[in-house]
Amino acid sequence: MDLLAILSAVFTPASLMWILIGALAGIVVGVIPGLTATVAIALLVPMTLDLDPLHSMLMLTGIFAGSMYSNSITSITLRTPGNPSGAVTIIDGYPLALKGQAGRAIGLAAYASAVGGVFSVLVLWLFSPMLASVALRFSPVEYFAVGILGLTTAVAISGGSRARALTAVTFGLVVGVIGTDPLTNLPRFTFGQSELRLGVPFLAAIIGVFAMAEVLRLAGVPGRKTRVVSSIGRVMPTRPDMRRTLRPVLRGSVLGTIVGILPGGGGSMASYLAYGDAKRKSKHPEEFGKGSIEGVAAPDAANSGMTGGAMVPLLTLGIPGDATTAVMLGALIIQGINPGPRLFESSGSDLVYPLFAGMLLANVAMVIMGLALAKPLASVALLPRTVLLPAIATLSFTGAFIATGQTYLLWITLIFGVIGYLMVRYDYPVAALALGLILGPILESNLRRGLMLNNDDPTVFLTRPISAGILGLAVLLLALSLFSTWRAKRRAAQQSSIPA
Repeated sequence: MDLLAILSAVFTPASLMWILIGALAGIVVGVIPGLTATVAIALLVPMTLDLDPLHSMLMLTGIFAGSMYSNSITSITLRTPGNPSGAVTIIDGYPLALKGQAGRAIGLAAYASAVGGVFSVLVLWLFSPMLASVALRFSPVEYFAVGILGLTTAVAISGGSRARALTAVTFGLVVGVIGTDPLTNLPRFTFGQSELRLGVPFLAAIIGVFAMAEVLRLAGVPGRKTRVVSSIGRVMPTRPDMRRTLRPVLRGSVLGTIVGILPGGGGSMASYLAYGDAKRKSKHPEEFGKGSIEGVAAPDAANSGMTGGAMVPLLTLGIPGDATTAVMLGALIIQGINPGPRLFESSGSDLVYPLFAGMLLANVAMVIMGLALAKPLASVALLPRTVLLPAIATLSFTGAFIATGQTYLLWITLIFGVIGYLMVRYDYPVAALALGLILGPILESNLRRGLMLNNDDPTVFLTRPISAGILGLAVLLLALSLFSTWRAKRRAAQQSSIPA
């Protein structure tokens, strides 16, 4: 590895320009609900045909990194996720915005995203061939176990009743089976509606339960000319906040990178796992759900950590880790480049390692431009309620519609908006529903594929070492969560029995 050759390939005016263009485009794309990084990259791939392969990939990875951060801006200020992984940031980011600390949450999201992104790229640079060989050992059996681990997070992150959390996540899992059977290709639970053969797209549903539900709730609150968010506040993260969130951010970066390496893992699962981990290990778990800065930083670090992890199977094996890297694979093939183990030998010094260096620079550019643009982009939340609520509703419908162009998604958004409103009113955790929606299809397909590949033997989930270890960890985390709740109730009962 010739470091001088790598640096000379990256630190050219053209390379730096495409990195900046990519990061800026990613930031702009990320604040538009529904226009995910995958869609943006797919739209821009034709523009890369005349570009040098390195410049092409630098721009696309810049979009990837920028959109992972800016997705948090609308999650925090408008309770409207730009993509599914932004739903986790809402849980504590929006309460902080209502307290006039939106800038604090956005600044920490930028800081956490940069740490997660840089960490994952360093892991990609140093260990990519070895990590890819580990990822190949994962079969549907292990993916199902990871999904179960994610479900335990739904219970752990719910601050209220465990029964209500289980009800919400079960409802999400049930909704997830609507549509076409992934193995038999037959419709089920569609009630004769042809549109439902496509299922219930979780982006439209998540926008509904978070954004539309909030519009409905605020519409019933007196004082229409008042603002929902009173001020943005300081954006630049303070040293005490960075110190307090450092450990959750580092753990979130590790989780995001690991989940990103697993094909099909995705940022949503990584964010939920990091959020649950941050709450379990926090000294102030009672703050989660009410405006915890750790609850904002950890999932954002995991979400960005996923970007580098997802590139591991893409570059080393030619296997895309998610939809975004699948589009990137297409961009590489268009350029005449076939990813795989030999790519490091044939194009290591002129493409692969300069790309890694460019991804590091993209994260630096993202945090600088992200912090500079945070206030102008977030100032939309300062509009009067009479303007803001119609704007959020319009963004929600637009975001749900532009993903596929199907008009029935507008109804999905509205219906789930009503469901989300009722859940908030009767104290059911919306985040648990969102996690059920996301994990449902993953769990079902991997459960059935795992059984089919092993002669319908259910014990395979316990006899394979990796699967058994992950399921054991899920049981342990659930037991710890229930024990923590029992101990808190016992202390409260003991304190109430003490005479004043």
